[in-house]
Amino acid sequence: MKKSLVRLILPIVLPLLIVLVWVYVTEKEFIGAYLIPSPLAVFNTIVLFIGDGTLLGDTWNSLSRMLQGFFLAVFFGLIFGVVMGLFTRFDRFFAGVFNGIRVIPPLAWIPIIILWFGIGETSKVIIIFKSAFFPILLNTIQGIEGVPKGYFEVSKLMGVSKRKVLFSVIFPAALPSIFVGLRLGLGAAWMAVVAAELIASNSGLGYRITQGRELSQPDVMVIGMAMIGLIGVSMDAFITFIQKRVLSWQPGIKS
Repeated sequence: MKKSLVRLILPIVLPLLIVLVWVYVTEKEFIGAYLIPSPLAVFNTIVLFIGDGTLLGDTWNSLSRMLQGFFLAVFFGLIFGVVMGLFTRFDRFFAGVFNGIRVIPPLAWIPIIILWFGIGETSKVIIIFKSAFFPILLNTIQGIEGVPKGYFEVSKLMGVSKRKVLFSVIFPAALPSIFVGLRLGLGAAWMAVVAAELIASNSGLGYRITQGRELSQPDVMVIGMAMIGLIGVSMDAFITFIQKRVLSWQPGIKS
């Protein structure tokens, strides 16, 4: 009982301490309100944004962009990852170009992608896709290549078809690595959409942060950052929940 209580309370101790320090610093006016707003000012702005639909609209715009790019990255990342993991010739054919594209940071791509596709939704989805694609691709390749060779030999001796080997042997064995790629890709996609909105957008949480900076509204900036962190943690927790359910058969994975 005590362990369960400690496990429940421990994660909220540090956030609570941060809020208490925040309240103390702003009430004593150690730092100007134009730099760090008071919790009350942030709360009032949140109420205003919820009432006029600004918070919901910005959150939905950012999430919808992120999900479009992320699901495209999942689709192509898994396909290329499986093919490159299974066939050495395909791996050698694509590896050089993919590695060259991968090492260029997403922020470096933003100006040229905007030049080619404008500041509309397409450019943002491409930036998100690029950011999420490579973590998924590389971890899928690693998972496929890490399948013990003995599995293939046993399947061949038993006369199992190649399709059944793929879905019944290779995928289950590679799933732990694939889920790592999905988590990393999801985090990268969420950071990319915020970066894209900070530079060129007229909606979304990143845009709202930029607007807050331009209008000297630190409370708006804090709200945008807090929402980004909250949504990011929630998405990671969700995919971790799915991972535990799917991989419940693995030792050390608790459902």
